[in-house]
Order: sequence, then C-alpha cells, then structure tokens
Amino acid sequence: MMLPTLADRPRPRWRKFVGPIAALVVLALGLFALQRISREVDFADVVAAVHATPTLTLLLAAAATMMSYLVLTGYDWIALGHLGYRLPLRIVANGAFVSFTMSHTLGLTALTGGTVRYRFYTRAGVTPLDVVLIVALCGWTFWLGVVMVAGVGLVVDPALAATSNHLPAGLNRWLGWLLLGSAAAYSLFASWYRKPLRVSQLVFYLPTGRDTVKQILLGALDLSFAAAALYVLLPAADLPPFPIFLTVYAVAMIVGALSHAPGGLGVFEAVVVLMLPHAAKEDVLAALFLFRLIYTIIPFGFGLLLLAFTEFRAFQHRRDEGVTPIPPAPATSAPCPASLPPAAAVRSPRRPPQAGGDARQ
Repeated sequence: MMLPTLADRPRPRWRKFVGPIAALVVLALGLFALQRISREVDFADVVAAVHATPTLTLLLAAAATMMSYLVLTGYDWIALGHLGYRLPLRIVANGAFVSFTMSHTLGLTALTGGTVRYRFYTRAGVTPLDVVLIVALCGWTFWLGVVMVAGVGLVVDPALAATSNHLPAGLNRWLGWLLLGSAAAYSLFASWYRKPLRVSQLVFYLPTGRDTVKQILLGALDLSFAAAALYVLLPAADLPPFPIFLTVYAVAMIVGALSHAPGGLGVFEAVVVLMLPHAAKEDVLAALFLFRLIYTIIPFGFGLLLLAFTEFRAFQHRRDEGVTPIPPAPATSAPCPASLPPAAAVRSPRRPPQAGGDARQ
C-alpha cells in the first residue's frame, strides 16, 4: 500500500488566495511608486532633457537597455536549468522581465521579484521552494558579475576608485586581485564540491563549475550593457574609456544595493558623480536622470502592464473554469527517486550533476 505524499493531499482553500493577493500587493506597490515618481518628476523637465539629447544617443541607450534585460533572462534560464526545469522561453522571458523591473524600481528583491516569479513559474509546474532557490541563484549571478567587473576595474585603474573610497591606489589594486581571486576560488570550489547542501528539509547542490562560469559571464555582460546605457548619455568630455567606466558603474551598483534604497535611488547617482570628478556635474546629473527614465521607469511601466495582463488572464481562468488557473505549459523535470521520503520528494532535492552536465532532478 502506497502512502499518500504531500503532493496528493488536498491544499487548504486559503492557499489558493495567497498568490493572487501577493501579486495584487506588488501591483499596488508599483502603482504607488508610479504616483510618487509622477509627483517628483516634472514632465516639462523630461521633455526638455529628451529634446536636448541627440536621437541617436537615445536610441543607443534604449538598445543597450533592451540587451541588458535580454541578458537578465539568462539569469532565470540558468537557475531553472540547474534545478532541472525546462520551461518555454516565453514564460521565462516574461517572468524574468517583470520580476527585474519590479525589483529595480521597488527594491526588496526577495519580496517583489520573488512574488512575480512565484506567480509566473508555479503555474508552469515549479514548486514554491524552487522559486526561492531561483531568486537566490539570480541574486548570486548578479553579485558574481559585479565582483568580476569591479575586480578587473580595480586592478586596471585603482586610482579611479580612490576618488570614492579614499584608499591608496596600491590597496585598491590588491582589493581588485582579492575580488578576482574570490571569484576564481568559488568557481573551483563549485567544480570540486558536489555534496548536497541542506537547509532544514531543503536539499540542493551548488551550480557546477561550468554553470558558475556562465553565471559570472552573464552577470558581467548584463552589467556591461546597463553601464553602456548610461555611458552613451554622459557628456563625452572628460569621460574615462568605457572599460574604466565599468568600474564606476560596478562600485555605484554595489553601494546602491547595500543601501537597500529602492533601486539604489540617490545613492547610485551620488557615487557616479563622485567618481567622475572631471565631468560637468550638471551634465552628469542630466544623464543620470535620462538613464533612470530609460533603464528603470519605462521598463517598469511595461512590467506593470504585463503583470496586470497576466493576473487578469489568471482571474478569467478561475472564473471560467471554477478552479485555479490552468498552467500555460508544464515544466519538464525528471521525477524524483521513489526511495526519497515524501517531504523531500515534494521539495525536489537535486542529484549531483554528472560530469559535464547540469544538475537535474
């Protein structure tokens, strides 16, 4: 006689309302943020800034922004693949885009980005605990990329960082080597350590060394495109070469993220201005304003519309079918071994990946 697993037990009625309520909370936060932005930003200033900027410059900034968000899809794609899921690209792209636009603007990545991913991915068969791991893996990809870019920049031009951290150039160079060494050491450790990690009843494996290298490259590529969107908007006079400017952007992102301000608002701008002492401050602030508009606010508006449309369709499914929303497409994931205890089977523990392969269930 087979014992019923947790997956076979009926779900409490209240649980089916948790996801929609969480999504409505994120939508409400988004609308509140848009209201705040509309009060703080003068539309006439926006029009003046756009008219004062060459059309080609605006197009280049928009293109770099689109490439950055395209690369961000790779964050979720790698995380889902590591956990053994093969979702349609459309679902991954929509989930990644909306979650990153929410977290970029509202902050509180675990809450805003996590809620969005929960709504998109659980409908496709991803377990809630795996959504938690996806959020963690995406955040780790971001930090690996930042560490790599900041490390290279500190080694190449340590004097530039000294304008903000006031450390000797020699110490900054050693700090850069430390960051690069840490990224390399973690990659080797991930290649060697294939034992499971346990947090309570959750069992998972670190990404393989090959996947870690992909994470580092994706994080660095995303950072490069985002930095390029700002770089083309800045005044050309007294601007450092782009590879050196990447250090400015990486340091500003680190400080902004550690400040826990929504999108690093204010903190990010202050660091950029501080690290570009030879550029005209008024021109730098104008470029930062346009960058916020192109990279954060406009994608945020599209993200809100996409989230609202998705939730509206889910509501229609519940109303028409009288059940929870129909999953748009099931995730392909190999079944867990039958010998696993019921709780572990529901939480999808990861087998150690084969040599040269991905971690799959």
